[in-house]
Amino acid sequence: MATITATLAPAMGNSQRGRNPYMVEQVVDLTANSIAPGDVVQCITVPANTKILAAGFQVTSSATMNTGTNATATLGTDADADEYVTAFDIDGAADNAYAPSVTVSADVVLATADTLDLTLAGDGASFTAGEIRVYAVMMDVSALGEMEAAEVSRDQA
Repeated sequence: MATITATLAPAMGNSQRGRNPYMVEQVVDLTANSIAPGDVVQCITVPANTKILAAGFQVTSSATMNTGTNATATLGTDADADEYVTAFDIDGAADNAYAPSVTVSADVVLATADTLDLTLAGDGASFTAGEIRVYAVMMDVSALGEMEAAEVSRDQA
């Protein structure tokens, strides 16, 4: 089992002071980077002090393995590998099918940076087709800091 980082989307978001939720997505081509059943594909970088409001994936092109027809995928973080999606059949799914999201078991705010990971399983040795779009809606929940303007010497005169 390998951890694939070649498809990892960098941390991103918005910079306005009021903060809003934002969506990040990453498309994973299962035939690239020697991805195989048993691998963990790091898909989206989650910055420290970020709440994952929702996450999931869409099978944009049904997966095919070199042998076997039992490919599945889960979606989660280091804390819980199937926090958002559990064992979805990616080779039996129709193109553009969304994996059903599970009810999140806890209020997930990551105090340290982490990644949203796609964990693959199945009997085949490799994938010969397939593409998955992983998405997450996140929000920076770190302290906003002082919201009042700092006084400068010209304000004192």
